[in-house]
Amino acid sequence: MRNAWVYGIAFALAASTLPVMAKGASSAQACWQHAFEAGDADAVAACYAPDAVLWLPGAPMMKGRAAIRAGYAGYFSAFTIKSAKLVPLGHAAHGGDLSTWGTFTLVLAAKSDGKQRTETGRYTDLSRRSGGRWLYVVDHASDDPAAPGG
Repeated sequence: MRNAWVYGIAFALAASTLPVMAKGASSAQACWQHAFEAGDADAVAACYAPDAVLWLPGAPMMKGRAAIRAGYAGYFSAFTIKSAKLVPLGHAAHGGDLSTWGTFTLVLAAKSDGKQRTETGRYTDLSRRSGGRWLYVVDHASDDPAAPGG
């Protein structure tokens, strides 16, 4: 009977964290993905905390929502977003924060010549619940490495 009680408590504690992790894993990412695919720099920036830090491949660190908005605006001025796919590989809750990591695939068309290209890479981010929603606090993306011999 004692084991059943211990297992019951352990299950209740584990289950109580699942909705938070599931919401966190999808809501900041869902915010970003929807806004990114729309090419809307204001909406993308709204997915980040006011003091967030963002590192994108080939770009300097962007700190704060205004810098993040400007970075995305520059990106959207150069590319039309055809699709953005995030594949979460894991997540971990840390108190009121949520870390997620995975891979991404972006399909873009250059506005200068219309040529389409695909970018792939990986991401790690940290989100925090603020004002009833999850916002990115740290977002770090990197390109996949070049193929050996390429």
